[in-house]
Amino acid sequence: MSVKDPLIESVKPKTNWFVVLRPFDGNGVKYVRGEVVSVEGWRHTSMLEQRRYIAPLPYGAEVPEESEVAGVKRRMITVAQETEPKKRKRS
Repeated sequence: MSVKDPLIESVKPKTNWFVVLRPFDGNGVKYVRGEVVSVEGWRHTSMLEQRRYIAPLPYGAEVPEESEVAGVKRRMITVAQETEPKKRKRS
């Protein structure tokens, strides 16, 4: 049994929406990285969160619209392509 840290509990967003950080199978569904899922009714969210399979959707972030990915409707976070900063020439 894990002991809950009151500081972590006070700053953790209160939401049923979580982001999948690592792929896993559950409830007959294969969840993929970047998917936003509602965990309402899930029994083992704290275990999945502790093992870094899921993380709460950050405060202020909007739940993405549902779209079809490989024939399955999912809510996916799209990440903008990051570019490396240009190196400055030394003079």
